[in-house]
Order: sequence, then structure tokens, then C-alpha cells
Amino acid sequence: MSGKLVAWDVQESDFPSSGTLSDQLNFLLRYGILAPSGPNTQPWKLSIKGNEVSLIADFTRSLPNVDPNDRTLYISHGCLLANILLGAEHFGLGYNVKCLPDGQYGDRTAVVQFSDISNSVTEPRFPDLFKEITKRHTNRKRYEEAAIEDEKLKELKSSVNREGFRLDIITDKEVKSAMANILSRAHKIQLGNKAFRKELASWVRPNTSDAKDGLPGYAFGYSDFESFFGSFIFGTFDMSSSRARIETSFMIASPAVAVLSTESDDKLTWIKTGVLFEILFLTATRLNVMFDLFSQPVGIPDLRQEMAQILNAKYPQILIRMGYAEPAKHTPRRPVEEVLIS
Repeated sequence: MSGKLVAWDVQESDFPSSGTLSDQLNFLLRYGILAPSGPNTQPWKLSIKGNEVSLIADFTRSLPNVDPNDRTLYISHGCLLANILLGAEHFGLGYNVKCLPDGQYGDRTAVVQFSDISNSVTEPRFPDLFKEITKRHTNRKRYEEAAIEDEKLKELKSSVNREGFRLDIITDKEVKSAMANILSRAHKIQLGNKAFRKELASWVRPNTSDAKDGLPGYAFGYSDFESFFGSFIFGTFDMSSSRARIETSFMIASPAVAVLSTESDDKLTWIKTGVLFEILFLTATRLNVMFDLFSQPVGIPDLRQEMAQILNAKYPQILIRMGYAEPAKHTPRRPVEEVLIS
């Protein structure tokens, strides 16, 4: 496995069960950093102090044009937190979590206090999705027309639906088309903006790049040759119309589209959204259902409101295209050693 993908090769059997709590927490974080982030910016730092792990926002990796209020940054931290807690439960570590421990404007998004295995007698708070962490990936391919079975759709909905959160799964052709139209308009607005385009392009990598973050061209189906020019073309030319056509056709052809919505819209809600979204994503992985993710319409107030009205929801957070397809290749990850700070 290449250096930029080696983080995905973490082996459960290497867990230091007879090691110190510090050794165990270091190992646990190897699963945490496999969380998704858009566009794979991995905007986090981590620290271990005694029995505490702190999740810290790395605002040097924020996207002021793409994600001006850092909504997706906080959602990605929720995904990171979910992976860490799933790992803790799998290996028998007890924990307590506090989100935003330093208040709304602190850099720490969460702090987790752990107790070692010998002192841990706790009931699981999450379904056992640990083994899906290393399999989960975003799949941007065209999906098969085959419908997703009703029992799978029910399981996906039940993994999210609780007070303050809901998942709408759309199979009706007209409503799917309406969501595809909203996504198309979002692409044209945002990719037509040069600053937005350049910022996003700065995270597009050639396939042969050694970078351990960002999106290699293969994530979009680019050949090695095409990927050499991907960032330049993406950032220089307005490709919004062609990208909108592709995304619209893919969404309409997909057997289902989903929207995760919330009753409130603040930093704590975004973190909790990320936790639930990662549980949803890992559940889909276990069910062999592929996901492609879009935050673009949510970033434009008028389009977000239009989505909300169609669904009779309050705050849409993530638009999801789902279906069946051959697995795609993982995107790079920075190893724990590169994100761990004292």
C-alpha cells in the first residue's frame, strides 16, 4: 500500500491490550483519522494528556470561500469523534464526552475522558460498526439502477432519526429531480465563482502525488494523465455547466437520494450531525450501499430553504446520493503522528 494510503491498513490485532492507556489511545486515534472531511482537508489536530483525548479544530485547513461558517469542518469533527468512540467501545474502553469544552469560540471541539479496560463496565452507546471504519469510502461513480431494498432503507433511517435529527430518503422520481435541479444550480453558482473554484482546486491532487490529504484525480474518475492537469483546469476554467450536467444525471439515475436535517443550526448541532452521519455512513457500508456526498446546496441560503420547503424540514445539512456500485479507492490520510500535538 502506498505511503499516502497506509493509514487505512490499521490492523485490529495490533491493539496493545497489555500496553499503557496512552499506548491504547494512540492506537485508537488511528481509526479516528479515517473519518471523512470535505474535500478531504482533515481539519483536525489531536492531543493526548493523561486519560484525555482532545479534538482540536485546525483552522489553517478551513475553507473561507467554500465553507465560510466552518459548518462542514465541525461536521467532520463529529465524524472523527464517532470513529474514536466506536473504537473505544470495540476495545472495551469506558469514556465520557464533552463537546465544545472551552465554549463556542474555543479551538477544542470535544474532549474524551477514558478509563482503561480493567475499570470499564459500560453498555455500548452505538451499534457495532467498528469493522466498517476501514471499509468506508465516498463513491462518486454512476450507481446501478437496482433499487435499494426497503429493509435497508428502514435501517438507514433508524440509524439517524431521533429528537432533533431526521433522515429523509427520496425514491420518487420527481422529488429526486427537484433535488438534482437544486444541486445543479448550486454548482453553477459556486463553481462560477473564481475564488470558490480556486480554493476547491487547491485540494485536487494528481494521482501520483504523495500528498496525504486532498482529493486525487482518481476520486473523480481521472486517469493519471488527466489528473496532472485537474487542479489547473478546475481552478482556471468555469466548468460549472459540465459538472452540473454530470452530477444531475448521476443523481436522477440513482435509486435513492437522502437529506440529513436538524432542528437547530449551531456548532454543537454540527458536531452531533457529524457523529450521526458517520454512524449512517458506516451502516450503509455494512449494507453495501454506496454514498456520494454534497454540501453545496446547503451553503447557499436560498437553495437550502428550497430544500427545506420540499422536505418540510428545518435545516438540511447534507445531501446524499446512494445506490449500488463497485467499490472505489480510498483517499489519502495523514497518519496520527502528523496530527498529534503536545
